Formats: sequence, C-alpha cells, structure tokens
Amino acid sequence: MTKQEWILRLRRCASKETLERVIEKNKYSLSDDELEHFNAAVDHRLAEMTMGKLYDRVPPGVWKFVK
Repeated sequence: MTKQEWILRLRRCASKETLERVIEKNKYSLSDDELEHFNAAVDHRLAEMTMGKLYDRVPPGVWKFVK
C-alpha cells in the first residue's frame, strides 16, 4: 500500500485510541517498506487529528503540535 492509501484507511479512526490499536496490530505484520509508508501515514493522521483538519500536505508549522 502507498502512503496515500494508508492515510485514507487511517482516516476511519476517529480517536487516538483507535489509531493506536491499528498501529499495534500492523507494527509487526508489515514488511520494512510497507512499515515506512504506514508510519508516514500514521504521522500524517496524527497531525490531522491534533489540528482537527484534513490535509493533503501537512504544513510545517503543524508538526510542533503533534506528540
């Protein structure tokens, strides 16, 4: 899956708890290449959840709010 496909799938998660469950499930079952795309998509989704907006590209200033 590409990063964009993961982002679209992760947008179904409405809370950080749900997102963390998905992370735990996929962390050990993906290959290294897939895991890289997945982690990038997770970071993107966390930025969206933190700011309460959907982004095609996350603005650089948003990353300081993401934990």
